[in-house]
Amino acid sequence: MTARQRTWAIAVGVAAVVVLAAGGFAAVKAQDLPPGTTLAGEPVGDPDAAVETAERIGQRLLAMPVVVATGEERAEVTAGALGVSFDVQGVARAAENATGFDDWLARVSGGDATVLPVGLFFTTGDTDELAERLSSDPTDGGIEITASGLRVTDAVVGIDVTPTMISEGFRTAVAALETTPFAEWPASLQVQLEAEAVQPRITQVSVDAAVERIESLTDTPITLQAQAVPEDSQTVDGVGVPLRETIDVELGEQALTQLLAVEQDPDEIERQRLRIVPSADQPPPALTAFLERAAIGPLPRIRVEDRSPTPTKDPLPDPGSGGPADNPAYGDVSTVTGRLVSEVGEPGLAPDLDATVEAIVAAMEAGQPTAGVQGEEVTDPVDPAELGIVAPVSTWTTFYEPGQGRVTNIHRIAEIVDGMLVPPGGNLDINHAVGERTREGGFVEAGAILEGEFIDDVGGGVSQFGTTFFNAMWFSGIDIITHTPHSFWFDRYPAGREATIDYPGVDLELNNNTPHWILVDTAVTDDSVTVTFWSTPWFEVETTMGPREQTAEGFRMSISRIATPQEGNVDTDTFRIDYKLP
Repeated sequence: MTARQRTWAIAVGVAAVVVLAAGGFAAVKAQDLPPGTTLAGEPVGDPDAAVETAERIGQRLLAMPVVVATGEERAEVTAGALGVSFDVQGVARAAENATGFDDWLARVSGGDATVLPVGLFFTTGDTDELAERLSSDPTDGGIEITASGLRVTDAVVGIDVTPTMISEGFRTAVAALETTPFAEWPASLQVQLEAEAVQPRITQVSVDAAVERIESLTDTPITLQAQAVPEDSQTVDGVGVPLRETIDVELGEQALTQLLAVEQDPDEIERQRLRIVPSADQPPPALTAFLERAAIGPLPRIRVEDRSPTPTKDPLPDPGSGGPADNPAYGDVSTVTGRLVSEVGEPGLAPDLDATVEAIVAAMEAGQPTAGVQGEEVTDPVDPAELGIVAPVSTWTTFYEPGQGRVTNIHRIAEIVDGMLVPPGGNLDINHAVGERTREGGFVEAGAILEGEFIDDVGGGVSQFGTTFFNAMWFSGIDIITHTPHSFWFDRYPAGREATIDYPGVDLELNNNTPHWILVDTAVTDDSVTVTFWSTPWFEVETTMGPREQTAEGFRMSISRIATPQEGNVDTDTFRIDYKLP
């Protein structure tokens, strides 16, 4: 080919390219966007279509459900509410720019299809309210002690969700949509937050430790003890002078639990932030009833000072059928005077509920099975008049020969019985009050009668005190519960009005069937013993004696006492006795 031919060929090629370029440009103008152009995977042919698709995607984005979760807590809102929108204007600008010759030329030259950018706008969404919904305050654990048991509040860990935490989690989830084809967008967005746990001040560890401590403290019963005036004042164990007795009550698990309270101390170590302390706020009924019984006044000690002289031995020539010892002067209560002096024998107790509860809890903590009632001692002396002890109501004197061993025993038993008090309804029996007569107890060997035989025995002769005491019982009018006459009659005793005593089987017992206390006052001289009962006069006493009937060994007789009280029924006691003569 010649040079002219080659020049022509080049010119024709250039012209062809120009013609082809001109034709392609015309095609671009007709389609607006190069073929294959997409927006979020959706095909768009021109800018208007791109805008319509962008608006459709934007609406879908605004309405898309967003589930924000923090563990068990979940909340659902729309993406639009959280402040995201689709950049429709940006899509429109990108579509306009993509209609140029360069984009078409790149596409027809075999280049990649045009992809319009997916643009998102983020603004401040309504995250404050959502953060509040998802957050929760911690719940302090606690224990409330009620009459029915423990009411436990479990500790709950709180959650702290901030608006920033929600915004950042949401933006991360939305960002994935920029590279995901619209057709593959999920039905909803899942935003999982790593929220911060907020621990309560009182944790479950502390609650569990406190419950365990309460259960360990209350699993063993505690026996509470106190001194009290017996409810049945007649006897204790069948006999005696029941001024006081030991009482107790067993407090089981439920009652012990009610004596505890739980206090909070957040500054303590975790397991000890709930302290177990004594509490008297809701004491069990068994405890309050027991403390009422344990409230007792002081045990009085009353004695007679400046007492008038006891009678002298001066029997009447013919005192009557009672014998030479039945001199009315020996029982003339009108001649007895004296001054009553009251002291505190044993203090009383005013129970203190708080202090008692503390003592019970201290026993629980120490593992001790018993505790004592606590309170303030009551030490004010009792006025005898408040007990009804105002005057002598009966008296009697018997006589003996001075210097005998039996006199030592009479003086000793009189000393023991002197000052004894018998409450209304209470009993006094001599054997229980005095106990066994022993050398260690101050008694000596002397003559006595055992089963009708004369013997020497430690404590011999105390039956003379028994006779003297029995006559004071007789003329006081109070109930004679037990008495045993001698088998032999001695003229130093009033016939029919005498009694023997021997430990433990032969006893002498009275019951105070008056509304007033009785004080037993004794006095001894070298040749006499006197027993006087002090109280408030209650009975008028009349004595009648039947005739003596001779028997082979002595005589038989009857004697009656008619006791007329100020209130109530007349009481008549009749005794028939067979005596031997020594």
